[in-house]
Amino acid sequence: MTKKRLRAAYYEPDEKERDILRGYGLVRVPLEIPFRVSPVNVVLALGERPTLIDAGIRYANNMERLEQALELVGLKVEDLQEIWLTHPHLDHFGLAGEIVKRSGATLVTWEHSTTRFESYRELWDKEQISFLEMLSLSGVKEEIRNKVRNTPNFFDEMASHVNVTRTFAVGESMELAGRHQVTPLHVPGHSPWCTAFWMQDAGVLLGGDVLLERITSNPILYPPDAAPAQWQGLDVYDASLSRLHALPCQHVVPGHGFTFGAHQDVIERAQKHLAERQERVFQILDDGPKTAYEVACALFGESVAHNAMFLVMGEAVRHLDWLVAKQLARFDIYTRQYQQIG
Repeated sequence: MTKKRLRAAYYEPDEKERDILRGYGLVRVPLEIPFRVSPVNVVLALGERPTLIDAGIRYANNMERLEQALELVGLKVEDLQEIWLTHPHLDHFGLAGEIVKRSGATLVTWEHSTTRFESYRELWDKEQISFLEMLSLSGVKEEIRNKVRNTPNFFDEMASHVNVTRTFAVGESMELAGRHQVTPLHVPGHSPWCTAFWMQDAGVLLGGDVLLERITSNPILYPPDAAPAQWQGLDVYDASLSRLHALPCQHVVPGHGFTFGAHQDVIERAQKHLAERQERVFQILDDGPKTAYEVACALFGESVAHNAMFLVMGEAVRHLDWLVAKQLARFDIYTRQYQQIG
């Protein structure tokens, strides 16, 4: 297992944030993750049916942290009635199976993401093969591909199997913890299956990973047949951000980091970052055709590219495909290279 970086305590809400969330009947609980991003947030909604938004990952002392947070509001794990999941990434649902086993809580997901949760391991193994094939076609050396292939995934340590017991449709009216009317939103980009929960009566967005205050969520790369084309790509992510921009939102409780306001400013910064990264990728093609791997190395450096291959190749490929969609670049299927048009 990756060396533990215990940082969740740093991301505990301060008194001001606790007071804001208390007014909505919410508690944000940061839990540890073994990845190079800030701890993942589990959000507790208090009410007649205590509910968790996301469940964290089975790692470090996360169950104990969750138990302590529940105890502070007079609850136990066994009191939880529902768990709503925002998207099928391991850091957001790895503990769900264990929590359900202890509490009997109803596990709730978007109707089109159920299989992604229940068959996560099998789909990952299958899609890892597709990813390795893409690396080969992108000119990545065999020894680097072998490193990716042989990197342990620790799934059995970080998660247990889950069974979804209820699904929702995007746009339907849902009741959160018997207290708030909530509308689920489909906000693809970070993953094709990302959902967020809009507490319209409170003006609060429980955003998952679609909108983070300090970083722009990485566009995770999936095979083209994993999800409909209209759920994948940076143009799709940009459109999701634009839809959220129009919400009369007071606060965003994100999947990572602190609760924040001024969501339109955050969205505009994210879209500016996407545009600047897009321009940088276009400039990399100035001096001739490049494979996606060459673009990734130019963007991040070879060392980072080799050590975070999945993330950097996703970033490079998504931007290159966006340039192709805009007819600013073209892809040669024979050379596997991208080049500027014009």
